Amino acid sequence: MKTIKGLETYASFYLGSDEKFARRIFDLIEGDREIKENSIISMDLTQRHKGVPYPVSILHCNWEHLAFNTKLITKEMFKELNLEHN
Repeated sequence: MKTIKGLETYASFYLGSDEKFARRIFDLIEGDREIKENSIISMDLTQRHKGVPYPVSILHCNWEHLAFNTKLITKEMFKELNLEHN
């Protein structure tokens, strides 16, 4: 989130180590790919290599996007962790 002090991270979702799954989820969430002057909230897809985070993609969100994305990520993670895969 953009604040008067700069960018502040206040939450993160761990989507696991399956890169294909993480990218699928990130492709479902809502937001704008292009940075805008008034962008306040961003959701970043990062990949860790030897513990170091590397940015892969970013979405700039409004409050409605953030609420939708949080629900979507939670629902998809629940399904991934609890439902059997065929």
